[in-house]
Amino acid sequence: MKKMMALIAALALAASLTACGGHCKSCDQPVYKDGYCEYHYALNAAQDLVDDAAQAAQDAIFG
Repeated sequence: MKKMMALIAALALAASLTACGGHCKSCDQPVYKDGYCEYHYALNAAQDLVDDAAQAAQDAIFG
């Protein structure tokens, strides 16, 4: 039973270390900011900017 618990703990530790790796959420590039590589960070930031502008335009037109 103790060996089984040790095995489970070792597997949990390995899974935890793998999940906290230094790779982008969307690809295998190194993390730049917010869990994204430089390319995906810029893409995500641009998408947020477009979404905000579209929402502002919609609010201005429809009140």
